[in-house]
Amino acid sequence: MTTVYDVPADLLIRKVAEALRSRQEIKPPAWAAFAKTGVHKEMPPEDPDWWYMRSAAVLRRVYVDGPLGVQRMRSFYGGAKNRGSKPNAFRKGSGSILRKALQQLEACKFVVHDKTGRRISPEGQAFLDAMAKETLTNPPAPVPKKVQPRAEPKKAEEKKGEKKPAKKAEGKKADKGEKPEAAEGKKKAEGKKAEKAEKKE
Repeated sequence: MTTVYDVPADLLIRKVAEALRSRQEIKPPAWAAFAKTGVHKEMPPEDPDWWYMRSAAVLRRVYVDGPLGVQRMRSFYGGAKNRGSKPNAFRKGSGSILRKALQQLEACKFVVHDKTGRRISPEGQAFLDAMAKETLTNPPAPVPKKVQPRAEPKKAEEKKGEKKPAKKAEGKKADKGEKPEAAEGKKKAEGKKAEKAEKKE
């Protein structure tokens, strides 16, 4: 029998997130569009559907590590906070996001809340095992990587390369004697050398 442990976590979470989108109980709050996922982050998530991904990850985490509470879950979704010149320090993730996600999963009857904490329900276990089996047979499409264009720096380098040979060419022309001032200077130097040689004689 296929279980959650037989499937890579990233593929399973994406598959479960797609299934949770069709659930009426799973809906991102109004503040989800501009809220950070923790104090260690500088910007909100770029993915507009990040709420479903986080809910799927929370459901899998309850399956694997349950029973557990919100405070323990916060340490899983924390990270290093940039403190400027001081060394980075670990900070826990947002508790409000995890609490709302767990409450919505409880409304779906995937999670049970009792004295020991939150743990997976039989319905939630069957749902995740079915998603794991489907992931093995029909894995989700790979996420396309973002490629940053680098055309502008190359153009700048080409322009710089074009100007340099022009400057060298100007220097060569000056050596050939196109400038009258340089030619006169050379003639004067030659005249002085000849005068010195005559005096010595």
